[in-house]
Amino acid sequence: MKEKVTNIILKKPEILVTLILIIYFFSIGIKNPEFIKVDTVIRILFNGAILTIVTMGMSAVIITKNIDVSVGSLLGLAATFGATYLNSTDHPSILIFLLITLGTGLLGGLLNGLGVAYGGVSSIIMTLGTMAMFRGILTLYTGGSWIDIVPEWYLNFSRAKFLGLYDPIWIMIISLIILWVFSVKIKWGRYMYAIGNSVEGARFIGIPVKRVVLSAFAISGFFSGVGALIYISQIGTIPTQAGIGMELNAIASAVIGGISLMGGTGNILGAALGALLLQTIKYSLLFFKVPAYWNNVISGFLLLLIVVMTSRIQIYLRQEKEREVEEAIQKEYMIRQKE
Repeated sequence: MKEKVTNIILKKPEILVTLILIIYFFSIGIKNPEFIKVDTVIRILFNGAILTIVTMGMSAVIITKNIDVSVGSLLGLAATFGATYLNSTDHPSILIFLLITLGTGLLGGLLNGLGVAYGGVSSIIMTLGTMAMFRGILTLYTGGSWIDIVPEWYLNFSRAKFLGLYDPIWIMIISLIILWVFSVKIKWGRYMYAIGNSVEGARFIGIPVKRVVLSAFAISGFFSGVGALIYISQIGTIPTQAGIGMELNAIASAVIGGISLMGGTGNILGAALGALLLQTIKYSLLFFKVPAYWNNVISGFLLLLIVVMTSRIQIYLRQEKEREVEEAIQKEYMIRQKE
């Protein structure tokens, strides 16, 4: 029974992340009971919505055994273009605003995907290049100045509630459901896992590898745009540093949630839980007035720790599978011997 439970936890990292999240939350609550409140949970979900959404998009890329380090800069660029349009007219069109913000994210993702899938460029090199390019375009476009005025009616979007939850939380939940269904129930989503496990194997069975990889980067870019929509409303100003460091936190969150950097394993739910775990840690540090720079220290440490743990888990599972196969062969041999 114990071994069965252990294998379930090892094979479904989201269960382990959930347990860690619950234990951490209540451990902080023991230290300070004021932390254990419904309002605290809502605040964590609200503040973690952007990171969670970006992480879910990033996960699609990592599942295909690629990486996207441009998500932070792309979010900043999409937020800059979107906020600029909102300020350009007294009666902005919501449709045009959405097209500009989401379109910027989608086009940035497609650019990354074209370079990786069709240009044969390594994903880390390609997205490092576009990260610098997106940040450069942002700076040139704004002249190095902040966009410090966002219409009040759009700021109210983040303050509005539905069934007790802020609108950004609902966007996060809807995004999670859509991506989870896509990755688990839709054939194209399952193709991503096949490519992450073996590109050549996926190509051999007829999976359109290039198009699937392109779509994974497009998903990542699009959800950077979704994150930008919330960023504009939550923050209210768009600095030239908008989104800096988001890529590290998104990668850390995905890996903590069980998305293997080796590709082909993990799921979107685990990635979202990983982001919420990081946000819970961040909020608890703020709750106890710990200096903000510790957030990056902890994120980096957790990333290294989880990568090592994931590697060890994969080795363990591989050894267990080999042992099961060997036992099955020996059992079959003994049966034939008796015959």
